Amino acid sequence: MRSTFFDAQVQQVLEHDGFAVIPFLDADEVATLRASYDRLGRAPGDPGKACISTFHTYDADYKAATSEAILEIFRPHIEATFDRQRIIPCNFLVKWPGAASGFGLHQDLSLVDEREHRSVEVWVALEDTNDQNGQLWFAPGSQSWVPTLRGIQMFPFAYGNVARRIIDRHSVPVPLKAGEAIVFNHATVHFSMPNRTDVPRLVAITDLIPVEAPHLHFFGDGRGAVDAYEIDESFWVDNNPFTLFTPPAAARNLGRVDWFEYVECTDAILDRMVAEGRAVESTENPRGAVNSVKPWCHRCGGSEGVDELPDRWVGNTTFLCTTCAALEANRSKAPAPV
Repeated sequence: MRSTFFDAQVQQVLEHDGFAVIPFLDADEVATLRASYDRLGRAPGDPGKACISTFHTYDADYKAATSEAILEIFRPHIEATFDRQRIIPCNFLVKWPGAASGFGLHQDLSLVDEREHRSVEVWVALEDTNDQNGQLWFAPGSQSWVPTLRGIQMFPFAYGNVARRIIDRHSVPVPLKAGEAIVFNHATVHFSMPNRTDVPRLVAITDLIPVEAPHLHFFGDGRGAVDAYEIDESFWVDNNPFTLFTPPAAARNLGRVDWFEYVECTDAILDRMVAEGRAVESTENPRGAVNSVKPWCHRCGGSEGVDELPDRWVGNTTFLCTTCAALEANRSKAPAPV
């Protein structure tokens, strides 16, 4: 698998830990991106609660404008830092103040065939991140603990039964200064605690895949069968989390995935990873549960008509109340999540 970075030392850190911190933007560029977010305004459909990416919005024009504003600043740094990478549409990520803004242990979606290629996220702080406003935590080495394939309606989270152990014993905080980026393999396990300050925390992000790699989206039928679809950048503008419950219409079905076998991570596997030096025993752990509040609607922010219970340690399940689910179904002309 070829390098993501031009810098061989940074590449070695990425391959060993699953993430690497690099300088990325200067103070003027940070200020420009913050001004762009202020100019564009809060994304349509953002309830001003929880941890919301502008990918969540139903407004394709807003998403396109957001991506263009970020890419104008990002592009020269990406071209100077990364080796032949394709840029996926960019987003702002807002962690609003309050207990609902935690994001539990998770991995990001698979964007490529990870047997042959590596995809990464470039997560750029637009202000200092710390233990008060929801810095990222990573489990070093976790990108290779067990093989995973991550898509919609597919396999259970491979680390679900050992999530609390990973959070308490095998994860490290990664505070950043404004303008720094953390670049991480999409398979690396990570999470963030709620924003305990009284102001939103703003980040700009994009994802990169090798230019030669097919851009993929994996979709399951909920019964173990998984198909691979080849998509393009329009997928991330035309869709949002509430339109992903049916196979993508504007995509080429590459057929059934028959090369992946699901493996659940266990205590025994983690013990072996530690013994082999592929997992850390950390002395730092966060305070409190990651998801510590009752469920909320990710459109209106209310809790009425939302019966699902979020896991206290895993993920950030996207719920809709009955009213907003009906609005989303009508807007997308696709079935809304139950």
